[in-house]
Parts: sequence; structure tokens; C-alpha cells
Amino acid sequence: MKIPALLLLVTFAGSYSSHAQEKKFIKEYTYKASEADSKVSCRAIAINQLRSMLLNEIGVYVESNQLLKNTELGGKFSDDFVENISTISAGITKLDVLGETWNGETFWMKAAITVDTTSLQESLKRLSEDRRKVRELEDMKQRLNEADQKLKALTQELNTQKEINQKAAITEKYNEQVNTMSATNFMYTAKAKYESNDLKGAIEGFDKVISLDPKFTLAYAYRGHAKTSAGNYTAAIDDFSKAIELYPTFDAAYVDRAHARFFSGDYTGSVADFTKAVQLNRNYAIAYAGRGEAEMKLKKFAAAQHDFDKAIQLDPKNGLAYFSRGMAKQRQGKSGACADWDKATQLNCPQAYELIKKFCKQ
Repeated sequence: MKIPALLLLVTFAGSYSSHAQEKKFIKEYTYKASEADSKVSCRAIAINQLRSMLLNEIGVYVESNQLLKNTELGGKFSDDFVENISTISAGITKLDVLGETWNGETFWMKAAITVDTTSLQESLKRLSEDRRKVRELEDMKQRLNEADQKLKALTQELNTQKEINQKAAITEKYNEQVNTMSATNFMYTAKAKYESNDLKGAIEGFDKVISLDPKFTLAYAYRGHAKTSAGNYTAAIDDFSKAIELYPTFDAAYVDRAHARFFSGDYTGSVADFTKAVQLNRNYAIAYAGRGEAEMKLKKFAAAQHDFDKAIQLDPKNGLAYFSRGMAKQRQGKSGACADWDKATQLNCPQAYELIKKFCKQ
């Protein structure tokens, strides 16, 4: 059998919807199945290809219409602006399948991504400033690229292999890579549901990701986030613990588990997890602030003040850290609480107003 050909039909819809701020990108893709393919694997490959093409189209659109310039991103993406915009666009867009057919030999799919041009620029800027989320998206893209390359290599190997047992072994490896690709595709969808506060749908999506790839660390972490938001702290702690088991130096997972333990009332356990996070990352402002909050609950006000000092040093715009440091100072009878609360109000932390009215001279 010949190496499977990719019969590619591409269309671009540049027309606007009834709302002028929305722009829809549409593409079609036809994939010719190889010997190892099934409808499931063909669909996963089609979705992967369509998402990649649509995101690249968005990157080209952003650059050509100057919706965003590299200078606005601090020069972070000078190497390949379009590719990097495409990568981070995956974190703020949703792929919609408009149609699909499978005849046993070829799989056709039509899909679209709709963007709000009035908010796309700001959303891209905001996401690009979150290095952790950008790295997550880069890792997901790399997973897809690696799976795609391995599928192509396995297809070639399968086409030249004559021995039946070897063919079976190659097919098994092929299916493993399909699962990796499918899991990552489901991860994009589940994350989109989480970001839109569809917690039930997100958890179901992360369940699917994990069923396909039980070692997908990020899926456990995000499912833990969703469960924390839903108030299911015990289950969330279990998910964060699994993420840590798979990736012992995952500093963010320690912070997330610390927050879940804090909300469940386990302040001592929370302090321990925040401490582990700052041991792994000495510049983790959120971890210092979180540990300070847990120490406040344990009435360790001096230790809390020290942690809030560090959090503010690393993130001078953290209004909540100023608010809480003022609380720590007030509980110790120290001066400076009112100054901290005043700074907190300047940084959009409105809860400080009540304390200023109660404790500070007007």
C-alpha cells in the first residue's frame, strides 16, 4: 500500500457574521486512511490538522491587520510572530466542527473558529503575559507535533513490514500515538469549558483526556482546578497529588493543592505545600502570598508579614498582599497597617476601605 496521501481542500471564510466584531475562519480537510487507521484515528488526525491550519490563519490575520505588534508583547515573539500568535490563540479560541463524513477510506471534516476582533487583541496580550499558560500551550502543541510525526513514521514502517506479528506491534504503537493526539485535542476543549466556567463539562472533558492518556499531568492539574472551583476539595487534592506524583517538581501543582487544603481548613498542610513550592521556585509570588494567608489562619502573624513582604517585593501590584500585610501588622499591634490598606485601595482591593474606616484616622 502506498503511503497515505493527505487530500487537502482548504477554504477561508473572510465574511463577517451579523455582529461586526466577529470573524469566522473556516477550513475543510480530507484525510485518506492508512492501513492502521480507523474512523476514530482519522477524526483525531483531521481535528489536529484543522486546528493547526485555523490557528495559523488567525496568526496571519493578526499580523496582516496589525491587531497586535511584537513591540506590544515586549519583543517576546520576535523569532516567528505568526507561529507564536497561533500557539497562544489556542488558549482563547474554540474549534467548532461544522460537518464530517467517513466512507471507510477517507474522512472529511469542516470546522471553524470564530473570534471577537474587539477583544482578540487584549486577550492575546493578557495571555502572552502569563508565561506559565504560554508554556502549557507550547507543551500541548509540541505533544501534537510529536504525535503527528510519529504517526507518519509508523505508517511508513507499517507499509514496508510484511510479518504479521510485527504489523500488529506497529499498529499498537500507532494507536498509542492516536490516543495522545486525541487526548490533547480533548484537553483544548475541556480547558475552553473550564475557562467559560462550565465546571461539569470541563470535569467530564478532563475525565476523557485522562482515560485516553493516564499520564497527562496537566489534565489532572486542571481537573483539580475545576473540582476546587466546584467546592470538591478532597477530590481536587487527589488530582493535584497525582499531578505531583507524575511530575515531582511541578511547583504550580503544590500551590494548587495548598489552596485546596486551605479551603478545606487544613492550614498546616497548606503551609507545607506552599513551602515546597517556594523551595522549587524562589520567585513564586503567589506561593508566598498564599503561605502568608495560611499562616494568618494559624495566628503566625510575624511569619505571615514576612511572606507578604516577599510577595510584594516580587509582585508590587498585588493589592491583596498589601491588604493582608496590613492585617498582619494590625494583629501584631505594629504601625503601617493603614498605609498598606491605603495602597491596597489604590490597587483595586476594595475590601480595604472598611478597615481604613474602622482602624485609621480620616
